Amino acid sequence: MANSIINANGISVGNDGKIKISGFSSNIDSKAIIDAQVAARRQPAVRLETKITNNNTLVSAYKELKGFTASLTSSLDKLRSAPGSSVDVFNNKTASGTTVAATGAPSGFVPSDINSLLLTSIGPTAQNGTHTIKIQQVAKAQQIRGDALSSTSASLSSLGIPTGSFTLNGKTITVSATDTLQDLRAAINTAGAGVNATIVSASATTNYLVLTSSQTGVANQVTFGGSNSIPAALGLTTGAGAIKTQLTAAQDAILDVNGVTGITRSTNAVSDVLTGVTLNLLKAEPNTEITLKIEPDLNSIKTALADFVKAYNDLRDYYNNQRTAADRNDDGKVDDNELGPLAYDQRLRDIVGRMGLLVSNTMDANADGFRSLGQLGITMGADYKLQVNDATLDNRLLSNVGEVRKLFGFTSSTNDSRLTVVNRTAKTQSGTYYLNLAGTDAGGNITSANFRTTAGSGAGGTNDGTAVYAGQSITSRLGNSEGLNVFFAGAASLGPVNDISITIQRGIADQFYDFFNDQSRAGIGSLDTAISQINQQNTDYTDRIEVIDTRLTVLRQTLEAKFVRMETALSQLENLRNTIQNYINSNNQGN
Repeated sequence: MANSIINANGISVGNDGKIKISGFSSNIDSKAIIDAQVAARRQPAVRLETKITNNNTLVSAYKELKGFTASLTSSLDKLRSAPGSSVDVFNNKTASGTTVAATGAPSGFVPSDINSLLLTSIGPTAQNGTHTIKIQQVAKAQQIRGDALSSTSASLSSLGIPTGSFTLNGKTITVSATDTLQDLRAAINTAGAGVNATIVSASATTNYLVLTSSQTGVANQVTFGGSNSIPAALGLTTGAGAIKTQLTAAQDAILDVNGVTGITRSTNAVSDVLTGVTLNLLKAEPNTEITLKIEPDLNSIKTALADFVKAYNDLRDYYNNQRTAADRNDDGKVDDNELGPLAYDQRLRDIVGRMGLLVSNTMDANADGFRSLGQLGITMGADYKLQVNDATLDNRLLSNVGEVRKLFGFTSSTNDSRLTVVNRTAKTQSGTYYLNLAGTDAGGNITSANFRTTAGSGAGGTNDGTAVYAGQSITSRLGNSEGLNVFFAGAASLGPVNDISITIQRGIADQFYDFFNDQSRAGIGSLDTAISQINQQNTDYTDRIEVIDTRLTVLRQTLEAKFVRMETALSQLENLRNTIQNYINSNNQGN
């Protein structure tokens, strides 16, 4: 009888946890054969997995590129002076000042330092200029007190204070039989009367109720109304209703500004005398003249320019890195084809191309010395990166910061003070345009309008499709002025208004901002759109891989079943052979 041999190499455990035996009877490694067939048929899925890996690398690279592009976009946004911008660095102002003895001051008078007299807050609408200021008087809040009471916790009625109610600055204050001085203080503080109540205790039996107006100025004095019995009993008023003990009289602030004397305000935070400037008055000193200078914040402008140069160079470095061979697969060798995933990417090449145009652009309408980055001291080196000559840049900023702004930002002017330029689009080009209005209706709304590139050609404001208007807002649809939006604050029932000239100039930051912003905008920018498309492609690849793997699972099961049937058949044949052989052997022995 033949020996039975089990192919131990063919024993394995499948993904379903079941033990599988390969080649039990045939000594054929059916598992290896099945694995090879499945692997061969899985090559399309392997290629898709490679594509997913490459796509993920591309997505990571695009995210890095978006970060560098967003930084450049942000730096341009600060320099482009967009209408209504909250980040326009050229609107940043700084204030500095000095003090001198005013004319008529006593001999030997020494003026205080400006910081002990005045603090300033400068807003974006502040105008550059020099101002003279004298603080004649600071505003004060009125403060009064009542008579001494022997307890803060005993009921007021036990201290001889009647019950009832009175009004404080028009707010009703009620005193009950059980209320204490502490209760009265709380009632006043929560009444919304514009009065702060405190208790000053000179001793345990000497307690004063002190009332202070929450606002300075004569108009904000403490007033009592209704029954006078309770205020009088507290010692806040006289029997006739007048204030009994005034600790501080209410007074207005009085100051002189630029030769205008006797300017009176109820507050020490004076924000409506100089546009965009809040003067915080600290101390009155009539014999001191303050000189306050408001000017552009050159430090913040220079910082913004440095940020622009850094963002530009960082993006340039990223491009160079993508184009330079490096050991990107960590095998210890640098092959010529080991470039970055964006080495030949068209989006990156377009971005770098626009960067070159940005730095080479000129503004010929500007004054000499302010027509290009190079004239400001920002030049391109041999490595195509920007470098700054600080001495030249400082000179340009100090000599004419307005021209620096024109080089970078959006500027506009008009011959009609009623017109304000509100916005522009990427399509709007530098130039002079003419707005013609048919007039306004009884509500001051535009009745018809058109835009022209030459004066005198659109008189009457006939609606010819070159302007879209709603209310007092008008947007151009004409050629190079397309997208220009203006606001006309004219009176009601006006007749025709012709040839309102609008001159705009888009500096280099404003010109190129839209392109870089379109690349880096969150969600809808070119780079995020590309990332979204790649991620969708990966999702599709993953779905296809799942379909392939499902089919291969069925194939594997089918092949395994066929081999099992083959092994069973071979086993049966082997058993039959052994039976026949045994029969023959038995007969031979009988003979």
